[in-house]
Amino acid sequence: MKAAQRGLTLVELLVAMALTAVVGVLLAALVNGWVKVRERLEEPGGEPQVLEWCMALERRFDGLVLRQLYEQRLPLDLAWLEWQPSLGQLQWVALAAWPPADGASRVQRQRLLFDARQQRLELWVSADLYAADKPRWALKESLAPVERATFSFYQGTRWLAFPSTAAAQPNRGVRIEFEHHGAPYVCTFALPDTQP
Repeated sequence: MKAAQRGLTLVELLVAMALTAVVGVLLAALVNGWVKVRERLEEPGGEPQVLEWCMALERRFDGLVLRQLYEQRLPLDLAWLEWQPSLGQLQWVALAAWPPADGASRVQRQRLLFDARQQRLELWVSADLYAADKPRWALKESLAPVERATFSFYQGTRWLAFPSTAAAQPNRGVRIEFEHHGAPYVCTFALPDTQP
């Protein structure tokens, strides 16, 4: 009789080596991804700045109201959101969280502007609802560098490039896609359930 065979066959050894190589490659990819995430979080202007920016915008969109505005003593079109793609700016009216110290109204104009030349997203605020000339704007928040930014508006069941022009059918959401320090980000805002 033959003695029981001990050890591995060549096929078993090759399968074991292949499985070890696959596990090693997967582990290396996992560690590499983890290191890249750590580097992005540690670099200046990383995630916390973008998160603060998006939260500041969310507070502004949460107070969305429909209000008649005037410039040069003439009424502007009544709309929840006014999108001007040639200027890269979105305007709306919102209630501020706290009344201003100077006794002005809580209702304020909001303007979100993408400045492609300076690579910045800027949030401007104005209390001039009935501006005799042009409203006076004050810069409240900015995010830089922003290499590109696109805006889209949720209507019905899809995202569109332009907001609704009918005050009776307001948009339900705003999405801003942008690149900050070369990394892509998306901020999505659910607008309050508003009726004219």
